[in-house]
Amino acid sequence: MMTPRRRLAPLPLRIAFMGLGFWLASGTARAEEVTLKAAVFVPPTSTYGIPFKRFVDHVNETGKGTLQIRIVGGPEAVPADGQAQAVKTGVLDIASIPPAYYKSVMVEGDAQVLSDMTLAEQRQSGAYAALDKIAGERMGSRYLTTYGIGVPFHLYVTKDMPIASVNDLKGLRFRGQPNYNAIFKHYGIAGVNVAVPETYTALERGTVQGYGYPLWGINDFGWEKLTKTRIDPGFYNVVVNILMNKSKYDALDPAQRKVIDDAVAWFEQDNPKYTAETTKAALDMQEKAGIKTVDFGPEFKKTAVDLYWDDLKQLSPDAMAKLQPLLTKK
Repeated sequence: MMTPRRRLAPLPLRIAFMGLGFWLASGTARAEEVTLKAAVFVPPTSTYGIPFKRFVDHVNETGKGTLQIRIVGGPEAVPADGQAQAVKTGVLDIASIPPAYYKSVMVEGDAQVLSDMTLAEQRQSGAYAALDKIAGERMGSRYLTTYGIGVPFHLYVTKDMPIASVNDLKGLRFRGQPNYNAIFKHYGIAGVNVAVPETYTALERGTVQGYGYPLWGINDFGWEKLTKTRIDPGFYNVVVNILMNKSKYDALDPAQRKVIDDAVAWFEQDNPKYTAETTKAALDMQEKAGIKTVDFGPEFKKTAVDLYWDDLKQLSPDAMAKLQPLLTKK
């Protein structure tokens, strides 16, 4: 007995069903585009906001349809000293922030400021993985990448005075921040707590006669107009870490995670060139502004770094004993 043949649906209908099945299959295999919320500790268009924006722009270009990052703003959106906590709690997915802003929960992060190694060398030595592990345990965050390494901190003098040696700075009042405390104390400089928006007026009126700040960015505030002398050599490193909520990163599907990972690889390959170009522009700007330089020699830099290591070792002796060898060139 012959089995009756099944009647096939008309060809156009079969094609429509095939298309629907393909659409459903692709829709389940490919997740919807994810948008991550991010903030940065300074305005995104300022000197130390621009590198983060470059990272975000690259993610958004390469991650179309898969993953995007939306910068909700700078400190006006989420206060800088609250951004690490916002990442921890998931209010933010990503923040671009120096370790000084989360030192109260992860003092070990400031050790990176004292390293004489490139970011690639820190990854190779295991230092970066060690910091990432601590960040995961304390802040529920991942260290995605870092910028600012290779940009030194300096002392700047706004008082018009001859400077022959570091002893000439004794008794002056400088606007600073906590990571300058040790060197200020050592050289007899009085550190004064002045908010950034109020610093120009304080310098102009002579309330303070100098300030500590990195090589980049004094022109963000117009300070170059009042600055007479930059003290060389620079010391420490600028460190701005791009943190991401660990649970959020782990929850991304492989394609979404690849967008982030590929952007990190691109950024770390491209950023040294950007850093070199921006450093040259900063030096040219300061020279054009008429800022003179005085070089106190390598011992000045060594003293600053050694003093800060001593401070950090008092705060976290065991961790610093492990981190210092990993962050120091052999």
